[in-house]
Amino acid sequence: MHLVFSEGERYPMLVDRDGVPDFWVTLFVTENLRPSLMQTTIENTIRDLIHLKLWEEINGRDLISEISRAKFLSGADIVAMRDHCLLNTRTLREWQESTSRKNVTRLLASHPVGVHHLRGVSKNHAANRLVHIAEFLYFTAMAMLRARADFVSLTTGIEKMKGDIIKQKPKGLGDKGLANDPNEKAPPPEVFDRLMKVVKEDSPDNPYKSPGVRTRNALMFNVMYETGMRSGEILALKIEDIDWHSGKICVVRRHDDPDDPRRRQPVVKTCERDIPISQEFVRQLRAYVMDVRSKVPNANQRPFLFVRLKSGKDQGHPLSDSSFRNRVLGPAISTDSELFNEICRHGFRHNFNYRLSKKIDEHNRRAKLDKTIEPINEKKEIQIRMYLNGWASEGTAKTYNLRHIQEISNVLMRDDMNEQSKYISKSGK
Repeated sequence: MHLVFSEGERYPMLVDRDGVPDFWVTLFVTENLRPSLMQTTIENTIRDLIHLKLWEEINGRDLISEISRAKFLSGADIVAMRDHCLLNTRTLREWQESTSRKNVTRLLASHPVGVHHLRGVSKNHAANRLVHIAEFLYFTAMAMLRARADFVSLTTGIEKMKGDIIKQKPKGLGDKGLANDPNEKAPPPEVFDRLMKVVKEDSPDNPYKSPGVRTRNALMFNVMYETGMRSGEILALKIEDIDWHSGKICVVRRHDDPDDPRRRQPVVKTCERDIPISQEFVRQLRAYVMDVRSKVPNANQRPFLFVRLKSGKDQGHPLSDSSFRNRVLGPAISTDSELFNEICRHGFRHNFNYRLSKKIDEHNRRAKLDKTIEPINEKKEIQIRMYLNGWASEGTAKTYNLRHIQEISNVLMRDDMNEQSKYISKSGK
């Protein structure tokens, strides 16, 4: 559940089936998370605490009641919770509901990670869960037991429980190695090029029926493809963010925007920036605003660029994240599920950076032939990539260039092997 306050703040809450907020989770969010964290981060933490409550259901435990009696998690409990945090919440709950409680409890308590047909989560995801669970249990124990006469002596056990949970974080975390290369499983550039042809307004394969929807969706795909913007940044765009004269899209941070009616507000997670676009693209955006958006009831009441066109109570409201996933991206991918199956929204960002690398290579090739053109060195390339993507870290910029680096490395290795083959062939004669 998400409350939206009058000044625009989004406040995620965990409620039961009757809509009653969970007291301790709400107190934890209010005291520890709300002062410094944004909606999405708080919501992700709450999801991790839901996973904790699923552990309680499976094992027939009530940790709040136990903590109130100064009974803390044992070593065996913490190991079992570690294994539980490695499993996907949805598939675990589905399996729990389809199996008798007695069998589920016995099997999971003894060998939770041995249930091979349950999907797992990444090590980083499991580690975040354990940290959030440890912080929540620590906060709850400290707040609940503070009035006891023996509180000082209990703090040792509380701190040990927190430390022991965090120690169970999976080994081998980080972003090193091919297994964590974000490009490793991403489709090649040709697949994105094919998808862009499918979503063109006049494409015979275009899956959208309404002409207005075709226009709007084609523009959204073009923004993703041409600028590398995140989907949340695109959904948060306002008409005023388009610099019609200079040909730029302005990415602006507006967390807790009171003008945004969406409970889950799409927000800019990166730095603010201006991204140049072609005058032809500017013309297409202006035509959409003047010829399509202007005719949608209620659209003029909101400043957002991309709005719902379908009639209904939400007509004219800004598109939600779920609508973008299910009604914009989903139908496009389903036109050729075998080819487009691995395309995700973030993949457009990697594709943008790959094409940016190719453009920089081409620029430097021209610079070698024309001394009036200043070449782009590695430092400047990283700065360009950081600005266009809104990153503050050079490490992130390097990560998004991995596909191009690997491609160059493969070419160099093949050239070297070809030279070696020629030498071997001549030596053998």
